[in-house]
Amino acid sequence: MKRFLWGTAPFGLMLIVWALLTSGGWVPDIFLPSIQSVFRALFTVFAQDHYLTDVWVSIYRVLTAFVLSVLLAIPLGMTAGHTRRGAEVIEPAVGFVRYLPVPAFVPLCILWFGLGDNAKIVVIFLGTFFQLILLVSDVARRIPMAYFEAGLTLGATRQQIVRRILWPASLPGIVSACRTALGWAWTYLVVAEIAGATSGIGFRIMQAQRYVETPKVFAGIVIIGLLGMATDLLFQAFYKWRFQWL
Repeated sequence: MKRFLWGTAPFGLMLIVWALLTSGGWVPDIFLPSIQSVFRALFTVFAQDHYLTDVWVSIYRVLTAFVLSVLLAIPLGMTAGHTRRGAEVIEPAVGFVRYLPVPAFVPLCILWFGLGDNAKIVVIFLGTFFQLILLVSDVARRIPMAYFEAGLTLGATRQQIVRRILWPASLPGIVSACRTALGWAWTYLVVAEIAGATSGIGFRIMQAQRYVETPKVFAGIVIIGLLGMATDLLFQAFYKWRFQWL
């Protein structure tokens, strides 16, 4: 109960400050709508604007890009973290690309992949893939050398060391890294859907901004926050269930 109260306290404080700013007339509604206006907008977008379809489209794009990132980044990250040659080959290129601004790739993704889901998935993928490689490589690099020396002493082959030592020891850290990467995927959703999109939460946010419907902009932001929090809680639950000894 105490943990719940401490967790909800920042939200309560934020709502109080928000209510004071809007009810006191400190900030015009066009910049910061009232809490009541945002709740009405949440009801409106689902009841009248068929927002649920856009929510499912965005979930599909985020999860597809995330799964692709995980499947490709984990082997590369493990290789870079466990072998010197892998680090020499992988990390310089990743270190360069990860500093490039993802929004700059939006026009190129539209040019290369069209206006469909593929372009949006690639943008989100670019925002998570290279960062995840470095996170996984750091996890693999922190595994104590004593584990591998003990395995070699007992006659383990290289494949057995990777399968029986490196992977189990890295798995908790990899799950934590994937949790972080999924958070990045949600943040890049709007970037992916601001250009050339006809559906999705990001598209709805930009459409509301174009018509100065500020409550609907906030409604879209709240929905993304709730979806991100839901996926984060699922990762936390999986972590506690799978790694009960930690």
